[in-house]
Order: sequence, then structure tokens, then C-alpha cells
Amino acid sequence: MQRIIISVSVAALITGQLIAEELQSPRKTIGQVKPLKHTEAQIRTGYINWDAEGKNSSSDTHAFAVGGHVHLDSKRWNGIMAGVEGYFVEDMGLQDDDPNKVNGDFFDANKEGFATLSQAFIDGKWGNTEVKIGRQRVDTPHADSDDIRMMPNYFMAYLLTNTDIGGLTLTLGKIDQMAGWENGIDARKFISVEKVLGAAKSTNGIYLASAVYEGIENLSLQAWYYDIDDIADVVYLEAGYEIPTDFATLSFALQYDTASDRGDKLTGDIDSSTWGVSAEAGFENGLALTAAYNSDNGDTGAFGSLGGGPFFTSLEDQTIDAIGQKGDAWIVGAGYDFGQIGVEGLSAGVVYGSFKADNSYNYETAETDLSLEYAIGETFNATLAYAIVDDKTTADSDYDQLRIILNYNFKALL
Repeated sequence: MQRIIISVSVAALITGQLIAEELQSPRKTIGQVKPLKHTEAQIRTGYINWDAEGKNSSSDTHAFAVGGHVHLDSKRWNGIMAGVEGYFVEDMGLQDDDPNKVNGDFFDANKEGFATLSQAFIDGKWGNTEVKIGRQRVDTPHADSDDIRMMPNYFMAYLLTNTDIGGLTLTLGKIDQMAGWENGIDARKFISVEKVLGAAKSTNGIYLASAVYEGIENLSLQAWYYDIDDIADVVYLEAGYEIPTDFATLSFALQYDTASDRGDKLTGDIDSSTWGVSAEAGFENGLALTAAYNSDNGDTGAFGSLGGGPFFTSLEDQTIDAIGQKGDAWIVGAGYDFGQIGVEGLSAGVVYGSFKADNSYNYETAETDLSLEYAIGETFNATLAYAIVDDKTTADSDYDQLRIILNYNFKALL
């Protein structure tokens, strides 16, 4: 859960959609699933290579896999419908004979392929109120799908959403379990969230409440509260504003995240206070520029997440919560949309980031990310992300990571 994976998605910066969908870190943007609106199936192919250098060169890992899902939704009856989805991942027999050389991010706890019931829910919708109960995809600041491996994160959740007030979305909910590559125990199994967070004792899961307001043009406001029983109280606030000009679309955002331990403190002391600022510019010629800064002044460092997390500076591997103590992080990046020169669907990006504890002897890391993304409509999408991580401490744990994911979405014939 401490490892955060992200890269730059240029197209979203160019088209100025970040405010409408919450101004996000590069990882959050490229980690979103973008299937057809009525997609019932997806085939996915993935390759990952983790290449350590120096002292850790013997720990190199890699993996190749094929997977996907089939999703079925019933028709609504009196406002109620049901959904079910099966997800599979297969190693194709192409892994290294040495299990220590197999990258486990793609597979189950035994580094093997698997099949699982990833979604099974009842959804009721009456007017502007919706209730969704069961295994499902959830995307919130501190619990999200982070779809950048073979199988994204899924949650056993109970969610109530209301949009009676124009521009305002209110949500109440509870999350009990998590499956997927970031639950840290077994991707194919739905594990109780307290175990995912590192607690040995069972709790009542996570209660959440949120308000997201987009009723004013170009302005986005959101507030989230997480009651994590016997572990922490977490509050996340974000504001974003977009300024269209004759030469570019400018986007600015502020965020604040705080967490404090509560009850039995099953995962130890928690005291975080993290703020961040982000600025982005998308030009008509296809160029995009981005910069962001995060700083944490709490005693235990930025609070982690069930997924990629909310922080503006999150990169392909590094994020501010990985520091584990007071510190700061910043990133700068650029991207280009090749559609401006006639190559529709192709975009590329580069971003550099620095992650440093107040005591740099304990933690100081730099990362450079290169990304390439190609899409054919909403049917096919290919992503290549390459991260170069430079550990500047005496541990000298430098490494490179290459990730390639290909997705093909289609309607299943069942």
C-alpha cells in the first residue's frame, strides 16, 4: 500500500476536463478506466518489469499476463437493477521459473493467475437518490480503483447518493472489504479494510460522508470525511478553478488532508496535516504544462490510502505518504497531444518529482516518469509508463520500472 504508481495523462490536461472531474494528480488521471458507456466485456494484456540497480540488482522482477472481465446488468424494475462481473487473470505460462523473479502486482498471493467475482451489487434509483449495495467500483480520495495493473481495486460497499440540490452531490456510505492489486494481501480476495490498513483486530470498517459542489461554472469544491473505526478520523478538502483564455486553459487547485488516530489506535499513532497546490496549463497547440507541491507538517507524515490516494504530487512510484514522516514533494511536467498534428489519440508526457523528508538522511528520492498513451475511440487503449527512481540516501536503492497495459473493450455476446 505504500507504493504509489502514476504517470502523466496529457489529453485531459489539453481539453481542460480536470476541474469537471476533480483536479487530479497525474496518477489519478491515467489510472481511470475509460470503457464504452455500455461495455459488457474487456480483454486486457499487461507487462511489467522492475529493474533494480546497485546493491539490489539481484531483486529484479517481471511479469506478463492476459486478463479481463465480463459484466452483466439487469434491466431496472421499479427503480432496482442488479449487476454482476467476473474478472480473470492468466499468466499464460510465460513467467520466470524462479518465483522470486515474478512481479506479484499482476497475480494473486501465490503469484498465479486467478478468477474472481469482482462485482455483485443491487442498485436502486428513485428520482435524484441512488442506493448501491455490494461488491463494486469505488472512487473517492482515500479509497479508489487505481486501475494501473491487471485488475483494479474493488470494494464491498454500501453507498447512498443524492443530487436534489442543483450542482451538489451528497454521499453517505460504508466500506467493509477491498480486493485488487493494492489490498497487499491477495488481489483476488475481498479482505477486510482494517487488515488492509495493517490492523490485527477486526473493526466496523470505514464510514464516509461527502459533499461535492459543481454548481458554479469552472469551480469545483469537495469535502470528505472518513470514520475509520479504531484507526483514524480523516478529512479531505479540495477546491479547483479553471480559467479559459484565448491562448490556453488554466487550472488551479488547493487541497488539504488531515488524519488523527482514534479509539484503540490499531495501526499506531496517526497525526498528519498535508496541504497541496496544483497549476496546469493546456495550450491550443497541443502542449500541456503542470506543476504541483505537497507538504506535510504532522508528526507521522501524510496519511495513506486504499488505492492511489488524493495527493497532487503522486507519481508512477513515489508519493508524499511513502515518506512516512514530515516532508514535502514537488513535481513539474510537460505533455503533448499529437492530435494537433493529425495523429488522433496519441499523447506523451514527461514529469520529474522530488520527495524529501525534513531529515533528508531518512528519505530523499527523485523520480522521472515518461509516458505514452494511444487510444482508438473508446474501444482500444494502450499505455506505456516508464519510471526512473533515484534514491539519494545511503541505501542507494535505485530502480527503473516499465509498465505496458493494453485494453480492448467490446460488447459480449452471451
